[in-house]
Amino acid sequence: MAFALPSMAPLDVRELYDRDGAQALVLRLLVLHPVEVTEALEQLDGSDRLSVFRSLPVSLGAQVLLNGDAAFRSGLLERLPPELMGQILDRMPVEHATQLLDLLDADRQAEILAGSSLEDGDQMAAIRRCSPTSVGRLMVRQVARIRPDMTVTQAIRYLREHSEELETVNDLFVLDEDRKLCGVLALRELLVSDPRVQVRELMKTRVVMVTPETDREEAANLISRYNFLSLPVVDSERRLLGVLTVDDLIDVMIQEGTEDVLHLGAISGGGDAAEDASYWAGRITSAVRKRVGWLLLLFVAGSCTSQVLSHFQTELRELVALSFFVPLLIGTGGNAGSQTVITVVRGLALGEIRPRDAGKVVFREAVTGLLLGLLLGVIAFFGAFAVTGNPRMGAVLGASVVSVCTWSTSVGALVPMVAHRLRIDPSVASAPFISTLVDATGLMIYFLIAKVMLGL
Repeated sequence: MAFALPSMAPLDVRELYDRDGAQALVLRLLVLHPVEVTEALEQLDGSDRLSVFRSLPVSLGAQVLLNGDAAFRSGLLERLPPELMGQILDRMPVEHATQLLDLLDADRQAEILAGSSLEDGDQMAAIRRCSPTSVGRLMVRQVARIRPDMTVTQAIRYLREHSEELETVNDLFVLDEDRKLCGVLALRELLVSDPRVQVRELMKTRVVMVTPETDREEAANLISRYNFLSLPVVDSERRLLGVLTVDDLIDVMIQEGTEDVLHLGAISGGGDAAEDASYWAGRITSAVRKRVGWLLLLFVAGSCTSQVLSHFQTELRELVALSFFVPLLIGTGGNAGSQTVITVVRGLALGEIRPRDAGKVVFREAVTGLLLGLLLGVIAFFGAFAVTGNPRMGAVLGASVVSVCTWSTSVGALVPMVAHRLRIDPSVASAPFISTLVDATGLMIYFLIAKVMLGL
């Protein structure tokens, strides 16, 4: 059974602040978990939130900032005095402090960094030189480093002596005389081993590692695949630089998933971090800016459907019944293609589908589309026959459904695979884009089959 700390309803926060002021509210907040403190402050307006935050202990304020979303952080960071900001950043790991500073403009950053230590400033500069999507922006630098000739007793003594400066101790990393990573040892295994045994006898020498330039999504897939709690980061000579922890990568996976969902919905990125953080954080103008590009593209692409209808207007005049089933046909093709896109993009994101699998993926989806088309085609045949009383019209619609389903699933598989091969985010092959593409080509297939089978 799980137990939670007592929490406060949003109305209590507002009423307590209005009735007794910031200090009384702070006394109530001190008994809560930092996450709950953040949630409480989110219920206050900007100036009231700032007043309460400035009354919090510096160590708690640092945790609150780390727990808040980008909009919450930037709203406070822009208004906090530089000296208080410096104190808060001193309570944070340097990689987290850098993430917060990146939310500010250059002048504000310089003002805050002026009061920081030279070592922190150099480390922040090194972090900023890394790509925003690389693990160099996330890795923890203060980790346990032990030698293979240490005994278990010596390793435990090392952990006790350096406990305050180490940010994570779930895994201990073993370095040789050249300070190169040669093994890893879990803390649990260290604690249950004979105190006289040397580390070299316990450590695992086959270590999965990444470099600072490794994309964070790739690192997240590695941690998920191997069920690690952390992943060592090394330089070109295998010297340990830091580690990537699973809690940081959970946030990465959520962010990457959000981006993929937006792309699949034909909503472009490009907003700042604060606006992308939540639905309510963004402005309406930002939402319009993100959506209008894809909508314009889809609008232009959708005109191809009109051109196809115009091209086959003679056939439509000769057999008006053809137009009855246009919405049914393009809807079926679009839905089948969208299902395939989402399935393939998911497989690429999880590493289940690799670039060399392109041929097999397209073949698999084509066969899937063919079988789906055969099932739906039988229903389409009898439906068209019931509406028109013409068995040949039923045959046209049935054959068209089979062809369109096979075609749309093939296209839905091919486009994201090609995008991945060209190093383009495959999620940009959005479901609306595939639907629009299949609409025009599906109609062409429909009318061509009708011309052949009905002799138009």
